[in-house]
Amino acid sequence: MTRKHQATAEWLKPTVRIFKNMRNRLIRDGKIKSGVAPSYFIEGMLYNVPVSEFGVSYANTVDKCWGWLNSPPDAGALMCANGIHPLVRDNSHTSWPIQGYLDFLAETQKLWVQWK
Repeated sequence: MTRKHQATAEWLKPTVRIFKNMRNRLIRDGKIKSGVAPSYFIEGMLYNVPVSEFGVSYANTVDKCWGWLNSPPDAGALMCANGIHPLVRDNSHTSWPIQGYLDFLAETQKLWVQWK
């Protein structure tokens, strides 16, 4: 994560924080259940986003991250930041269940649009 953060001109960690803050708000508002989007999986999700999608502004970065995450490759191609385990896969204690990943993306995107 440190190398990726540096490669993004230090945009990665603040972007992760934005997504975690959205997760916390969604849990508080009852839009997702606690445990649906652990920090490790949010970090892994954004770790997969190419360096070229980070920068300019936080709003631009979040929008570009969603754009990339909602285009190929599919969720099954994403890897955890450790590069060992698939990020999104059902029936694996080391991976984000597919529906949890999809729910998190959908609900955070709705919230972001409201905040903008």
